[in-house]
Amino acid sequence: MHITISIVSHRQAALLQPLLNGLRTLSSTVPLRVIVTENVPDRALTVADDFAGQVLWIRNAEPKGFGANHNAAFRHCTTPYFMVLNPDVRFPEGAGVHALLEEVQSRPGVAGPRVLSPDGRVEDSARRVPGVMRLLMRRLRNVSAPDYPLERPVQQVDWIAGMCMLFDYDSFAKVSGFDERYHLYCEDIDICLRLHRRGRAVSWVQSARVIHDAQRQSHRDWRYLSWHIRSLIRLATSFAYWDYRFHPANRHT
Repeated sequence: MHITISIVSHRQAALLQPLLNGLRTLSSTVPLRVIVTENVPDRALTVADDFAGQVLWIRNAEPKGFGANHNAAFRHCTTPYFMVLNPDVRFPEGAGVHALLEEVQSRPGVAGPRVLSPDGRVEDSARRVPGVMRLLMRRLRNVSAPDYPLERPVQQVDWIAGMCMLFDYDSFAKVSGFDERYHLYCEDIDICLRLHRRGRAVSWVQSARVIHDAQRQSHRDWRYLSWHIRSLIRLATSFAYWDYRFHPANRHT
């Protein structure tokens, strides 16, 4: 196996089934193992016999946060690369994974793709680290444009969104994975900042493209919005955030 893919499902079987079907096809060109964590109980899914042996199912006794679930999956990782993937992400062409893999092989750290909405718009999956109020206002106003130009094939960025992140094993282990004090939201910003502090790459790869059917729960559910606000406060008071903000040389333009 070459890549371990960690997916966390919150009663998202309808999204997870087509994703697993796509990963089965992808596995013919990229050796991979898939770890599916059912954060809450869900209906059983159908996995083809020739792919079932590559899928490990973890069923939580009680729900955990984003970082805690992916860190638990990483403890089962025995491959050189580890991918965090949301159930609502699709790979329109397998080349996306190959492009990310090539980038992380050449520059260890984390790499993310260009993320497209179902209607083809480019989402804000690569951003500069802003002030917390600006970050909150972007979310509340549903701003979804990236902070970096699309013309550069590969570029170093401040952070990439957590719906699709490919790490090399050593980089993820060196920073001890995600900070589990974030229950949901901002874990992706935090881990990217800590990777920068370790001198690792945070790469945005344009030739790797995925479709993201975003759920945007924080716009519809006050519980998710409260988690988002708490995570923003934690980020704003973290050493990683202020260390990065006060060292302009860290900024990637």
